[in-house]
Amino acid sequence: MSKERNELYEFAGFRLDVREHTLEQADSRESIQLPEKAFQTLCVLVQNSGRLMTKQALLDAVWPDSFVEENNLDKSIHAIRNALGGRSGGQKYIETVRKHGYRFVAEVRLIVRANGMLPSVAKPPLTESGQHAVVSLAEWRKITGQAPPYAEEKIAEAKTAEPKTDAENKPLRGRTRPAYFYLGAGGMLAGVVALGGWYAADNWMRAATSTHTSNSARSAETAVANLARSPAYDLYVRGKVKVSSENREDTEAAISLLEEAVRLDPDLAEAYAQLARGYNTLSFKYSGETDRKRFHENAEVAIEKALALNPDLAEAHFARGLVLWSNTEGFPHAQVIRSYKRSAQLEPNWDEPYHQLSLVYSHIGLMDEARQSVQKALEINPNNTLARFRAGVYLQYAGRFEDALAAFKTIPRDETPLLMDRSLTETLTQLGRLSEAGVIADDYLRRFPQDEGGGFAGVKALLLAKAGRNDEAEAMIRRANEIGRGFGHFHHTAYNIASAYAAMNRPDEAVQWLENAADNGFPNYPYFELDPNLQSLKEHQGFVRLMVKLKRQWEQFKAEA
Repeated sequence: MSKERNELYEFAGFRLDVREHTLEQADSRESIQLPEKAFQTLCVLVQNSGRLMTKQALLDAVWPDSFVEENNLDKSIHAIRNALGGRSGGQKYIETVRKHGYRFVAEVRLIVRANGMLPSVAKPPLTESGQHAVVSLAEWRKITGQAPPYAEEKIAEAKTAEPKTDAENKPLRGRTRPAYFYLGAGGMLAGVVALGGWYAADNWMRAATSTHTSNSARSAETAVANLARSPAYDLYVRGKVKVSSENREDTEAAISLLEEAVRLDPDLAEAYAQLARGYNTLSFKYSGETDRKRFHENAEVAIEKALALNPDLAEAHFARGLVLWSNTEGFPHAQVIRSYKRSAQLEPNWDEPYHQLSLVYSHIGLMDEARQSVQKALEINPNNTLARFRAGVYLQYAGRFEDALAAFKTIPRDETPLLMDRSLTETLTQLGRLSEAGVIADDYLRRFPQDEGGGFAGVKALLLAKAGRNDEAEAMIRRANEIGRGFGHFHHTAYNIASAYAAMNRPDEAVQWLENAADNGFPNYPYFELDPNLQSLKEHQGFVRLMVKLKRQWEQFKAEA
């Protein structure tokens, strides 16, 4: 690991100085000794705070030119926990993700150095109104007509990209971490780096030396006072992180954070956009008829507020794509693709528009485009777990079931159990490993008996049909239809029901359910063509007519892509 880095971090009462190679208590400055490799491991974990770091990634970072056993990493983690635990409980700072790696979970602040000196004050100054005014680098330039002194070099030291701007020089927030500055009374400026948590505002630089800049800074205080939103922005960032997982618990927590963010700052367009995403996830995946309509309406309102505040906000166009691509809206694939492409155009270094674009492509059978888009997402953010999962799904849709299974086994199943376990079960079924598939299906239904969307009732029906237990399969189909109809992902349930009827040699019912799946969001012509579960339907006239229709639709999609 390079020792040339200039970062200084604080977390939970500790200060980690990468350049000076020290770990100490932030208040008492008491030094904490760590073995060399343990110190380097801590640096990597802190620098990637909140992210899952696989064991291999840590080994590559800390022992880049050596082949070492995993127990060396385990010893370093143990040493770090002991060093922190004697003071505040080291176990709580480093989360173990079984069979995968570790995640640093404490809130981390990155402190930007000014002229190589540590900060001499602890808090940013107040404006005359008694607020800390937060302004981005682009906004500072717009207000004062010039860049703050030292801004570029200090941002570079912090490994942080300046926010991208639109034609009107408005900051566009995406995956990049924007640099901010606190405007204080008397034209004082503090460098701040947003790390997905609270702002680290401990370094001070003279904002201007000329009379012009000093006057501009003072007059700017009134103009930027409304941007004093560090608590709201902190809530927004936390909500954005949680909402991206798409599991129910995190989504509900994200909505609470984001609702509070917009209450504190009604002009925070980004928070409205992420709030729309949270509402849409509940509507699409986890709600019955009444709640689904309510959450969908909430999502639409949040999008309109976001776009009214900033028509060129990438996150808002992204959220619009999510909300459009639903059973409530009838899955208008072409419109959704345009929304995601617009989002990617506005923020090309954000992985999620490419990820979600790949999902739409895969459902309409444009598999080359789906693979290219998900690969782009992973190039931008290799830690996008759901994008890695979707890459496995696209292998499944290409008939590469062994490769898909290998990909699924690299993803933590508890990330989003509904998606992970269903795809794993479907792939095992395709491979003829029915007993293994049955164990996963039964375990899921035991843990989640509500079975939102009837996803696993559909899978279970297919397994029962393949086992020749047709009466039980019929009963499971009725259950799937009863609890799942209207849910966003019901098209996958419908597809598995069709496969169950094909296994029971009932082609008329199978074709009817395939039409249901295709008409409601899953017209995946290439997968319908190659799926072994549907081979018994090849000569059925209803299936032939359906495939002619789907091929024509697929060719149109391809021409428009």
